[in-house]
Order: sequence, then C-alpha cells, then structure tokens
Amino acid sequence: MIRKTIATAAALLATTVAGYAADLPVKVLSPAPIWSWTGFYGGVHVGAGWGTTESTLTGASAPGLGAIAFTFPFSQNSRSGILGGVQAGYNWQSGWAVFGVQGDFAGADIKGTTPCVVILSCTTTSHWLATVSGRLGAVVLDRGLVYAKGGVAWLNSTHAVSAPALLGGGGGLTQITSADSTAFGWLVGFGTEWMITKNWTAFVEYNYIEFEKKNEAFNIAFAGAPAFTINADLKNKLSVAKAGVNYKFDWGR
Repeated sequence: MIRKTIATAAALLATTVAGYAADLPVKVLSPAPIWSWTGFYGGVHVGAGWGTTESTLTGASAPGLGAIAFTFPFSQNSRSGILGGVQAGYNWQSGWAVFGVQGDFAGADIKGTTPCVVILSCTTTSHWLATVSGRLGAVVLDRGLVYAKGGVAWLNSTHAVSAPALLGGGGGLTQITSADSTAFGWLVGFGTEWMITKNWTAFVEYNYIEFEKKNEAFNIAFAGAPAFTINADLKNKLSVAKAGVNYKFDWGR
C-alpha cells in the first residue's frame, strides 16, 4: 500500500513539472558574432612623415651660351611633419589568411630646410602622398590582424632655393627659384589592425617609401643679369607612421 502511494505521488509530481515546463517561454540563444575580414572598407588616418631629399646638379644652360653638363652634389635635406587623409580597400579572408588591396590619399606638411653651396638655403615641402598597395595578413587572437604590404606611391613636393636678400639690397632670405615635382616610387610596410565590432576596426602602420630620381629645371633670374636654368636630380626617401580607423561594409560578403 505504501509503495503504491509513493508511486502515485511520484507520477503526479512528474506530470505537474512537465506541464509547468511546457508553459515556460523558450529563450533562443543568439549566436556569437562571426569575426570576418572579408568585405569593402573605408576610413581615415593621421600620422607623421620624415625623410630626406638628395639634390645633385647635373647641368646649366643660358640663352646664347648653350648647355653645359656636369655633376655636382648640391644638398641633402632632412625633413619631417604631419599628414592626414583617407583610405579604402577590399579584404578577402580564407581561414587564417587575409588578402587585400588598398588605396590611400593624404594631405601633408612635411618640410625641411638645409644650407646648400655655402650661402644658399634649400627647402623641400611635401604637399600630398598617394599610394596603392597589396596586403597579406594573418588573423591572430580571433579579432586581430597582422599584415605586410607592398605597392607604389606618388609624392608631390616643392623644392625651393633661397639666397641672402642683401644680394638684392635687403636683409634675410629671398627665394630665387623653385620647382614643383611629383615623384613615383615603391613602398613596403607592416601594421596591425583590431576588429572593435564586426564593422569597425582600428589600426597602426609603418611604411618606408623610396622614390625614383627625377630631373627638374630651376629657372633663375637676378636683376640686371641674364636668366639661366639649372638642372638637378632629386631623390626622395620617406618614412610614414600612422594610425586610423576603418568602417567595413558587408557588400563583398
């Protein structure tokens, strides 16, 4: 009799619990976010640039006198400054590997002045920098990316030469000639990027850029003297350190 009573109570309890459980709301667990680097992205960056400009005189010409060719090391100008701009690109992830292509454009104020040929002063000011590069990266710690990059670059600069103004009857320095130049070169770099959310990332990066030697003509004219032209080979080298953020779109997924 006791055993039958216990069995009946147990069956009643089980039925009650099952019925109560059936009435409880079902909670659906959201899946963990999937950290994918695949897709188009765009963003902004700020940073610093520093480097050198090597100048070598290669010849001179004047009306009625023809051209004279020669080689004379003129100056090596160290310069530094700031830059800031935008970037856009596309990444494709396969397992731990991430392949990408990116374009950057930055306005710059990277400037330096150095003495040249005793009494003269040579100044180089870089105004903008553009790059196109490929990237190869590896995913680390689930949401991180370390990468190397390589590509091409364009740098726009103004090269100016000044002389003591007393040569013209004044004081201080006065610019006697200048030339604008856009140089083409190659770059290598590396960086790391972190996925803050599935769409927002932050990065830090270093690039070394070396530009081809380019010959420019500098026209010079002093009061009371015939005008003449000096030709010079200019070679720029630039290092850039920058940090920025990107927004990743889902178009390419």
